[in-house]
Amino acid sequence: MWKWFKKLFLKKPPPPREPGDFEVDERARELVALGDKMLATEDYVGAMEAYNSALSVDGHCAEAWYRRGRIFLHDGKILEAAACFVRSLELDPQTAQACCGLGEAILSFLNADKEPLFIRENRIEIISEAHHHFEKSLKFGGDLPRAREGRDLCSSMIKQDSYKLAKPPLFSFHSGGILEKAKKEAVSPFLKPGDYRRKAPLQTQND
Repeated sequence: MWKWFKKLFLKKPPPPREPGDFEVDERARELVALGDKMLATEDYVGAMEAYNSALSVDGHCAEAWYRRGRIFLHDGKILEAAACFVRSLELDPQTAQACCGLGEAILSFLNADKEPLFIRENRIEIISEAHHHFEKSLKFGGDLPRAREGRDLCSSMIKQDSYKLAKPPLFSFHSGGILEKAKKEAVSPFLKPGDYRRKAPLQTQND
C-alpha cells in the first residue's frame, strides 16, 4: 500500500526542459542542412529555397528562421531579417546566433535611416535594444566575435547614463510596431492557425 502511495503521490517532477527542447520534423532539419551546403557556396537563392521548404514542412524550425534572417540581412532586407530573428527567438529564446542577428539587424535599420523621424525620436532606445541583444548573445553563446563587436559599437554610441531599453522592445512582435508589415510578409505565410508560439515540448520517459 505504501509503495503504491509513494509511486502515485511522491513521484519526482521531471527535470526542467532545456530551451529549444522541442520536436522538429527531421525532414525540416535535413532541408536546413541542404541549405547550409548551398550557403557555403554562396548560392543564396538555393539556400533560401531550402530554408523555405524546411519551414513549409515544419514552421517551428528555429534554425531555418535564423538562417533565412541571415540571407535577408545579406540582401539588405533589414526588417524581414529582424522578423525572422525574432521568430527564431520565439521558438528558442536562448539562441545566441539569433540574438546577435537581431542586434545586427537593429543597427542596420538605424544606419539605413529610412525612417529618420522614428529614428531621431527613439535613437537611444534603438541602440540600447541592439546592445541588449548583443549582451544576451554573449551570455548564451560564450564569446561570438560579431556579438562582442556589436556590443562594443553600441557602447561607444551611447552614454551609459543615457541607457534606455524600450519596454516593450520597439522591434517586438507584440509591440504592434515596426515589424508588423515584415512579419506579415516574411513570417505569417509559414504559420498555421494556433501554432504561432511553439510546439508542445518533447515528451520524456519520466512524463
